[in-house]
Amino acid sequence: MRSIGWNTFFVSIGQGLRILMAMLLLPVASRVLGAASFGSYGLATTVMFFVMLVDDLGLNMWVTREIARHKERAQRYFAYSAGLKLALIPVSVVFVAVYMHLAAYDAATVEAIWIFTIYAVLCSFRDLAIALFRAFEEMEWESIVLSVEKIVTTLLGILALVMGGGLRGLSWAFVAAAAVSLLVSLWPLFKKYVKPQVAFSLHEFIPMLRGAIVFGISIFLTTIYSRIDMLMLSMFKGAEYWGWYSAAHRLIDFTNMVPTVLMIATFPALSRSAGVFADELNRIFTRGFKWLLFLAVPMIPGVLLLSRPIIVLFYGQAFAPAVPALQILGCTAAVLFLNIYTAGVFGATNNQGKLVFIQIGGLVLSATLNYLLIPRWAHVGSSMASLITESVVLTVTLFVAFHRVVRLTEIRFLRDAVIAAALMSLVVYLLRDGQVWAVAGVAVAVYFGMLFILGAISCQEIAQMKNRLRNRNENRLL
Repeated sequence: MRSIGWNTFFVSIGQGLRILMAMLLLPVASRVLGAASFGSYGLATTVMFFVMLVDDLGLNMWVTREIARHKERAQRYFAYSAGLKLALIPVSVVFVAVYMHLAAYDAATVEAIWIFTIYAVLCSFRDLAIALFRAFEEMEWESIVLSVEKIVTTLLGILALVMGGGLRGLSWAFVAAAAVSLLVSLWPLFKKYVKPQVAFSLHEFIPMLRGAIVFGISIFLTTIYSRIDMLMLSMFKGAEYWGWYSAAHRLIDFTNMVPTVLMIATFPALSRSAGVFADELNRIFTRGFKWLLFLAVPMIPGVLLLSRPIIVLFYGQAFAPAVPALQILGCTAAVLFLNIYTAGVFGATNNQGKLVFIQIGGLVLSATLNYLLIPRWAHVGSSMASLITESVVLTVTLFVAFHRVVRLTEIRFLRDAVIAAALMSLVVYLLRDGQVWAVAGVAVAVYFGMLFILGAISCQEIAQMKNRLRNRNENRLL
């Protein structure tokens, strides 16, 4: 059984490389494509997420949870999950066709969306393999698979752009990378965990869908209320606005890596502890919540301070209108740190049904706010809608979680975070006329230094985490 620290390490490697590769690809793509075509690229990837959901319906998360509890059923669950995903491909195609019929996009955007539909289907099957890696808590395979995909995407994408392939060439680069990552994932999957098998049975599909659909609805609602802003912006405003908003949103998406990594790494342990080892469940949750809060707080002044140089560095001066959107979305990212992680514990403890009702409310609120704010403030209005929605959803989610699902084993760190943040904000204000990168560095040092002084972070805690990783590594070598 893997330690949470070791799993976190491996997942972080894959996610970290994803960010590094994106940092190489995005500046090239934005400068070569321009704001309008970059907006079409952002819209195509948004539709892609929904295609992946239609071809998955929550199966991947359900497979991870069930196999984590009953590893002897891995072969059966894999075979029927693969069969069900194949059966859902026509549904995905119909979904895209209907959407294209209702929307009024130009030919280049429509083509990109169809190409990314192929990419989404390939990723759905690759993610099924990753679901098994997570269930067996051997996240190094996930790290390898995702790293290969991002490297291939970056190399082929830059090559296609430089050689004049434009949006079409970039889109096909993603498809090629997904095909390679799928093939790479199948080697350890079939060698260590299951045999190649695809099974079809309506008798088996129905109970699987019954268990997975709540995950699927939850993921769908989360995705739509976090992505509906892009879809509505594409209906109300021109492609340049999509490009500016997509540019800001992609930078914020990078920060989601932190809570996502922690949620993925702790999900099997939370699933095992649910309902049986309540104290262990609370301890695991509290530790993750504490560290995410410590990381989320300094993000807000950091993004507010550095938004303009970050946008210019990544995308060039032509994307300067994206700066106010990034400043607002930076605050949203801090909220999402806690939202993503807290939502994960609902699924791990069979309480995903409660989360669905919260997310339905979030969807209605997001759609309403985008409808009201986009016509007047365009992409900045979309950013405001995202911040308000995520803040409301987090408030309700925490209220339900602390009353029905889990509890914090300590709360002193909340006070410490507020004190450290107040001191950091004062430092940022006093040094506001200095070089932004230097001010950011000093602010972060002051913040974490204050946490250390208050005892919120201790040398012993850091040493324990390092020992877990080292001991796990030694055990693997024996």
